[in-house]
Amino acid sequence: MVADACVTLAGLLRRNAGQRGGRAAVAAGEATVTHEALAEASLRAAGGLGELGLSPGERLAVFARKTPAAVTAFLAAACAGGVFFPVDPNQPSAVTRDILARLTPAVMVVAAEFLPVLAALYPAGPPFALVVCDGPAPPGLPSLAELAAGPLPATLPEVGPDDPVYLNFTSGTTGAPKGAVTTLTNLIANTTAANEAFGLTPDDVHLCMMPVFVHPHETLLRPLLLGGAMVLCDRVSARAVAEACSRHQVTALMAVAAIYETLLRQPAGPGSPLGSVRIAESGGMHVPSALAAGLRRRFGLDILPVWGSTETTGVALANRPGEAYAPCCLGRPVAGYDVRVVRESGEPCAPGEPGELVVSGPGVCPGYFGETGQPEFRLFGGRFRTGDEVFFDGSGRYFFAGRQSMLLKVGGMKVFPVEIEEALRQHPDVAEAVVIPVADDLRGEAAKAVVAPRDGATLTAGQLRRFLSQRLHRLKMPRVIEIRDALPRTPGGKIAWRALVSD
Repeated sequence: MVADACVTLAGLLRRNAGQRGGRAAVAAGEATVTHEALAEASLRAAGGLGELGLSPGERLAVFARKTPAAVTAFLAAACAGGVFFPVDPNQPSAVTRDILARLTPAVMVVAAEFLPVLAALYPAGPPFALVVCDGPAPPGLPSLAELAAGPLPATLPEVGPDDPVYLNFTSGTTGAPKGAVTTLTNLIANTTAANEAFGLTPDDVHLCMMPVFVHPHETLLRPLLLGGAMVLCDRVSARAVAEACSRHQVTALMAVAAIYETLLRQPAGPGSPLGSVRIAESGGMHVPSALAAGLRRRFGLDILPVWGSTETTGVALANRPGEAYAPCCLGRPVAGYDVRVVRESGEPCAPGEPGELVVSGPGVCPGYFGETGQPEFRLFGGRFRTGDEVFFDGSGRYFFAGRQSMLLKVGGMKVFPVEIEEALRQHPDVAEAVVIPVADDLRGEAAKAVVAPRDGATLTAGQLRRFLSQRLHRLKMPRVIEIRDALPRTPGGKIAWRALVSD
């Protein structure tokens, strides 16, 4: 599947304004923005950003929370031919300075609350134009609201299928974050495939919990392509998610497994806040069997695990609605993605044989910003070597085995952490578990399990060892079991396993 070269984000905005004009496009709390208003604001702001120096191919930084203004800024940048990139407000100021120095934005849209951060970074003033959103603009600085109320531009730059639309930063915690160059073709190909895989329609209401600085397009592109509605939820908590689902009658929900765990405490029955949800998608981390069973039992809701990455512009493998949950199953490829499992030699693996997941197709990003690609790189020429170990069965379903960087070799035997984690999660008092490698003088490597108990429960390493001894091969038994009150997380809600490795 190749994106239609005639499809642009400006074209989608105009189409939705004409066909769905008075219907809600964006909802945030009590505020609602219609499709007509979103198109008007984005197109007018595109003209204003162009006058401030955002030329085609130049970059627009957005330093804001997940609000309607951030959505408008993303779309306005795309309409102006610019390249959007988000700034994570949770990262150290030195990292922010480095990213801005490397990416040299022409314009930044900044929330008023973050102006002091910029003042500290640039005492003499930033080397780019500023536009203020979500708060009062100081004298002499324009606001995004003013740009969005300005004149409609007579013409907009042409955006071709291979032109970049935004930079999506990798979530790795080692080295400088890399910005994957995401083109118009990447966006349309991935979004079209995901909408098709889940059977989404223009009447679906999408709850958007991904932070703006993690996967901005997954916050807004699916409903934009369909002409549907997006609900912005800037707080990742069970209460906030439940309230948003109930108030806006959300039908499509994307979240990491940890969020679904917290939702298990919500009321069931006719008054359940999840009563309207029909698509419960989960990516970014393993979905334990106990969680899938709990959601099914409590809410009658089938969780749909998926696999995606920054470099593939999102979901490439997905379980479909109506398919029964299977432990570690990532589903089947979505339309347009070619998925292979290969050995270290590059030869294809047989069914049931673990190997590296390699993904290619029009949804795969062409490369990283500022990097000259080489064939030996993981990301090159529409092909991404993921570093994840998977296997496939005779029915074409793919199963997660672990990350190559976390694969253990214990006494010469391959041990996949996900198998040990799944066994740990079967204990009724275990809320979360992650397994990492540690050095072992006798066997080369061994497993270390870091476990968080459920609220009110007490766990000991001895209890867990006795529990695992009935479920695991002796070489897969963790040498170390550490009990913590909670596991560290990334801003996107995933378990920050690299932080545990460095401890």
